[in-house]
Amino acid sequence: MSEKEQDITKPHGEDQIIKMDILGMIHSAENPFDIIYHIARYLEKKSSEAGYADQVRDNMRAVYGLAMGDSKLLTDELKDVEARLARIQHSYDTGEFSPEEKKRIEYAVILHKKNIERLKLLIHQAEVEHTSLSFEKN
Repeated sequence: MSEKEQDITKPHGEDQIIKMDILGMIHSAENPFDIIYHIARYLEKKSSEAGYADQVRDNMRAVYGLAMGDSKLLTDELKDVEARLARIQHSYDTGEFSPEEKKRIEYAVILHKKNIERLKLLIHQAEVEHTSLSFEKN
C-alpha cells in the first residue's frame, strides 16, 4: 500500500474537528494565543497528560506576556490573580483561622495586591507602546 493510500484510510474524526476548529478560529480573527491554547487543550485530552494546557498557557504568559509585553496575555493573568485574591479574601473573611494562619493569609493578600498593581502597570505600558502581538479584529 502506498503512502497516499495509507493517508486515505486513516480515520478523520476528532483530528478533523480540531482542524476545523483552527480554521474557524482563524477566520473569526481569534487571538493567536487563544488558538494555541485551544490546541494545547486538545492535545492534553488526546494524550491524557493532565496540566499540559495550563503549562502552555503559563509559558505563553511568561514569555509573551511578561517578557514581551503582550497586553492580552497580561490581562488574562491579571484576571486570574484578581480571582485568586477574591477567593483568598473571602476565605479570610469567612473562615476561622489561628493568628499564625491569619498572618500567612494577610501576607498572601498583600502579595496578590502588589502583583495586581504590577500587572496593571505592565498592561498600561504595553498599551502605550502598542506592543500587542495579537491581530486586531476588524
